[in-house]
Amino acid sequence: MTISKRISEHFGFGDFTINLFSLRFTDSDEERRHNRAELKKSLPVMRLALGAALPLYMAFAILDYYSVPEVFAEAMFLRFGIAAPILLISILLTFSSVASRYAQAIFAFCMFTCGAIILLLIALADPVGVSSYYAGIVFVMIYCCCIPPVRFLWATMNIVIFMIAYQFIVIYYNPLRGEVLIQTEFFFVCSALLSMFASYIQEFARRRDFVNMRLLEAERSRSVELADKAQAANHAKSEFLAIMSHELRTPLNAIIGFSEILEKEMFGPLGKDQYKEYSKDINVSGQHLLSIINDILDLSKAEAGKLVLQENPVSIVEIVNSTLRIVRDHAAERGVRLAFDVPPHDNMLTGDPRLLAQVFLNLFSNAVKFTHKGGSVTISFENEEDGGLWIYIQDTGIGIDPKDLDKVFAPFVQIESAMARNYEGTGLGLPLSKNIMELHSGSITLASSLGEGTTAIVKFPKERVIAPSLQDPQLQARG
Repeated sequence: MTISKRISEHFGFGDFTINLFSLRFTDSDEERRHNRAELKKSLPVMRLALGAALPLYMAFAILDYYSVPEVFAEAMFLRFGIAAPILLISILLTFSSVASRYAQAIFAFCMFTCGAIILLLIALADPVGVSSYYAGIVFVMIYCCCIPPVRFLWATMNIVIFMIAYQFIVIYYNPLRGEVLIQTEFFFVCSALLSMFASYIQEFARRRDFVNMRLLEAERSRSVELADKAQAANHAKSEFLAIMSHELRTPLNAIIGFSEILEKEMFGPLGKDQYKEYSKDINVSGQHLLSIINDILDLSKAEAGKLVLQENPVSIVEIVNSTLRIVRDHAAERGVRLAFDVPPHDNMLTGDPRLLAQVFLNLFSNAVKFTHKGGSVTISFENEEDGGLWIYIQDTGIGIDPKDLDKVFAPFVQIESAMARNYEGTGLGLPLSKNIMELHSGSITLASSLGEGTTAIVKFPKERVIAPSLQDPQLQARG
């Protein structure tokens, strides 16, 4: 690895190798790309710098009258007859699509002209004027190196020419003597060196910023590419699950149907009671597997945006009641008490009754499954002040660590704790329920602590709630 490469990496240029003397990228394509980007960014600043230089340079004519009165007429001609037109023409050239590409060279030429005029006046002035007039060339050097984003090489070239010309003038052509020469040389040389250093640091920083932006763009492009790949993979997964679910349901329906025929002995006795028990086990297992496949199909549809609501006015109390009847036997087997705090009036919603029943079935089944014998599951309603409806499903089960609450809504995820490992499940119920509620513009949130139970809160927005005055009397009475 070259010294330039190592130093470039140390200062944050990474794989972008740069010549630390000229501050140019060794890759010519990268150098052209940088120059185009830098021109686009620096052109407005250069126009402003040239525009400000014009009145400033003209204003220094006042000092000409006091510092070099012996060459005041020449100074007026040089400032107003040569420098001013060059600055003005240069400003106009930066607006040309062709000439603007040479904005760096144009600005450097303007600074060179301004400095050359001051050097010419120093050569023509008397010793008193020479001893103080060098400050003008110092101003030009500082302005050239620090105000506009001019290239380090252009600025350095001007300063080196100014230094050589100034040394020739004050030592040979119009010499200064003694302490005056030492003082002016000290301030002039220090100003020149500091100006070059400032120009170097500024361009170095601009190029490092350019490299950082290039790296950021590359990372952004890579992130977009990875996101597209992830989205395509997720879409492919959803399509695969949907296809497989359809393919699996067909033989499962046949298995369930034939097991029911055997269980009911529709074509005669099976002979032994064990066969009848086995056919019942086949039916129960088939129904369980079918419910899992249906969940996978619905979840894949929801993720693909193909799960469509069949909306109707529904009694949410009736849906909760019918769902509780499904899980009642399972709760009794586990010794879990179900308590439904029936609201004083029915709550009518606009929604998909099948999908809403699936949401509550998943939530009730989870609550019963993770509650110990002797525990309870309580369902209650709350009408919010904003018109929304909240439904609470509170259990006294094993609970969930608060840091894991977000994970339970990820598909196929089950929280692994010492107690949760003993419970069956695919991890599809809550993700599917969450998607269904989002289709209803609602949400599901969980509040839980380990060993203290879990509360699931199903939230319906006011837009879904049908006002009592608009409810169907027959549905209301039936609820």
